[in-house]
Amino acid sequence: MLHEFQILQRLFIYSFLAAIFTLGWLLKVLPFFKSVISIAMCKMTPDTSLPTDVYWDSLFTWKMFQNVYHCLLADINKRVKPNGKAYNSPVVSIHGNRYHRLLDFAKGSRPLVLNFGSSTCPVFMEMLKRYRQLKDQFSDIADFAVVYIEEAHPVDGWAFKGTNEIPMHRTQEERCRAAKKMAKSVDLSGFYVAVDTMLNCANIAYGAVPIRLYVVQNKTVAYAGGAGPMKYKMREVMLWLQDYRVNTMLSQSP
Repeated sequence: MLHEFQILQRLFIYSFLAAIFTLGWLLKVLPFFKSVISIAMCKMTPDTSLPTDVYWDSLFTWKMFQNVYHCLLADINKRVKPNGKAYNSPVVSIHGNRYHRLLDFAKGSRPLVLNFGSSTCPVFMEMLKRYRQLKDQFSDIADFAVVYIEEAHPVDGWAFKGTNEIPMHRTQEERCRAAKKMAKSVDLSGFYVAVDTMLNCANIAYGAVPIRLYVVQNKTVAYAGGAGPMKYKMREVMLWLQDYRVNTMLSQSP
């Protein structure tokens, strides 16, 4: 029964997306539609704004359809749940020479903030600046990690103009090379930086693609952010950490 339900679920999602994309492809020829899309994108991702020309040519294409379908399934089938078990997925060091477990970065009962993404996602790269500010503000009470996963917009997939021309990873070496390239372009000092394995264990467990935020504490999912980019809300993590700091101070007061 479960298998049949999953088939029906995928069929519904596929059909729904096909209808949306067909309508979008037809409307794309209308001059005013570009402005409508631009306004909608700004409202959906208020923390960052992408120039329409970056994604316009690839909008409602087959590559975009495949990408969106893949991301929706990853979100629906993720294993972690709010207040549920945090999966200790295997990950690799950025140089590819050491294996770790994701929760190895947690220190005792301190919260561990997990930021999943890749350098071909312009929203992720832009928000890394705010992620650093978040770490600087709360490093006394929490730890912070960046987990490099599959590319959001590889050059041989749903590619954006002006983003890094990185292809889909076919080997662990390629994925680690992409992560090292990202680390050279932004300041990641003070962060734990890990790379998902080619089995995509962390991505599958946390439904991370294309970008996602979590807070893990005591091997439990204390905060589960929504699927990015629309529900990638760093402010929510900030508010969670603020509440945690206040509650910690109150519990320690005589």
